[in-house]
Amino acid sequence: MDNHVDSFGRYCGHSSYEPGSMFPLSESPESAWAECLARAKDGFGLDTYNSWLAGSRFLTFEDDTFTVEFKDEFSAGFVSTHYSDRLRDILAGLMNRPDLHFRAVSAPRPAPPTRRDDLIPTMLRPSFTFERFIVDDNNRLAYAAAKAAAENMGSDLANPLFIYGGVGLGKTHLIQSVAHHVITRNPEMSVMYISANEFIYKYAAALNNKSAEAFDNRFRNIHYLLMDDVQFLAGRGGSELKLFQIFNNLYLQERQIVLTSDRPPHEMESLEERLVSRFQSGMVADIKPPAFETRVAILSQVFRECGMSVDTDILYFIADSVKSNVRQLEGVVKPLSLRLQILDIPITKEMVRDVIAEYLGTGAKHLNPGSITGAVAEAFSINPALIRGKQRKREVLIPRQVAMMLIRELTDTPLTEIGRFFSGRDHSTVLNSIARIKEIALENPSLKRKIQDIRENLTG
Repeated sequence: MDNHVDSFGRYCGHSSYEPGSMFPLSESPESAWAECLARAKDGFGLDTYNSWLAGSRFLTFEDDTFTVEFKDEFSAGFVSTHYSDRLRDILAGLMNRPDLHFRAVSAPRPAPPTRRDDLIPTMLRPSFTFERFIVDDNNRLAYAAAKAAAENMGSDLANPLFIYGGVGLGKTHLIQSVAHHVITRNPEMSVMYISANEFIYKYAAALNNKSAEAFDNRFRNIHYLLMDDVQFLAGRGGSELKLFQIFNNLYLQERQIVLTSDRPPHEMESLEERLVSRFQSGMVADIKPPAFETRVAILSQVFRECGMSVDTDILYFIADSVKSNVRQLEGVVKPLSLRLQILDIPITKEMVRDVIAEYLGTGAKHLNPGSITGAVAEAFSINPALIRGKQRKREVLIPRQVAMMLIRELTDTPLTEIGRFFSGRDHSTVLNSIARIKEIALENPSLKRKIQDIRENLTG
């Protein structure tokens, strides 16, 4: 009988088994599950098997309920949603139990020790692990350094470790991978993962509440300090000083420090020189946009984890259309998955093109004022509506001028249309804005680099 895998990776062969047609009732549940896995490997496909079923184990068979343990809650939930009916049918036939029920549970987590870092909440994504990070020449050094930091606390090779790169390229994935690695393999060690903005907020709250000493104690003897987006500390004098003190204390204890930023230390002009010097004292590694082959690999992984099977030409089409960053690649897959679940039809290039247009505002090869302004807003962490509005604060004015310049450079939009797009400004204002931002960029290497990153992300 022919078996095949449809677009969700579901087994489409036998959907039920006649009682008594397989193993007799006396066959052990352990053997039945082993045989079920063998059949699933053939019927579901090797990729689906390796992603979701490999490593599972029989747990109990009581009151006609066949319970299987999976490696984590995510895997158990996915199997329950997508494959439980087919697994139940296979087991019902193998066990000669037509009323058999299948239950997927996750392996129990060991009770975590009391950790100092529990005092400041962490936001770790379960999927941000080293195993799921796709490595290529554009991120290999950062990956290797992060792995070294996770496996060898305080190593001279990567302490401190400073990882920088554009939006959505994997900085947070790597720094959280360090946290997961340490927590899993060395649970006795304390890990503090915190964003720079949260650090600033917590420190200000501690000063207001006259609890600065308690704040210091949270950081005093931790083994790993992992801080995201340290560029936001620039110009925050009190918070900069506090991080400098914490940094020195941990470094002298040979504790590990890992930091991420959207720019290298020497381009953080408003940051105190002594902090810049500390950041540069270890390993500085950058992450660049993923190459075409890497984008294909990332898409393959995300589709596989969603239980979806797509043709190679579709993967190539998406990878060729979405070039900016990993976050956008993953973001395209989710609406495709929803459409498949609702419509139950194969993925086509037309469907992909529609999703990209809806998700990104345009395909990567068809730029317009809206998509360019959106990319600038993301790079500067600002609402696009503010860029198009009337405010003239520097934090709004600079992104607005950058957007005008890139629209003029990358599209055929007339100056009058650009002016109308930005709340009805006239063409002379647009010209002056473009000239001004070019002058500023010549004198500001950090801004010049940011503009180039945005340009490369837009043009691929």
